[in-house]
Amino acid sequence: MSQAASQAAAFYREVVALGRVFTVLEAGNFIVFPLGQIEVVPFWSSRSRVERIQKEHPKYRAITCDEISFQKFLQETLADLERESIHVGVNWSGKRLTGYDLSIPDLRKNLEYYQGRMTDTPSVERRPTSR
Repeated sequence: MSQAASQAAAFYREVVALGRVFTVLEAGNFIVFPLGQIEVVPFWSSRSRVERIQKEHPKYRAITCDEISFQKFLQETLADLERESIHVGVNWSGKRLTGYDLSIPDLRKNLEYYQGRMTDTPSVERRPTSR
């Protein structure tokens, strides 16, 4: 599994389990990163992940870390970003701030999948079937 994939999986698990997401604000607004033809707003699954980014990237030390409840994120934040065709970056990390950039529909599908996994408590372990 790539670094970006493991960071994304951690994002889904932690956000669903802890019920909150974190982002950075400048003058009360999301920071939007232009990446080619798309614009992306990054979100992280913990305050410590944002603080690590701020420590590694001095230009982000003056920005504010903002916490959003998972429900508000799902109901309001994603709807607002989707209206503006903005993608979401999940748990960007490292010196180059790398990670997955997802469309809102793809992000919603992934979060729904993890919500199902978190609430599904089977009595036997599920294993892939072979043919």
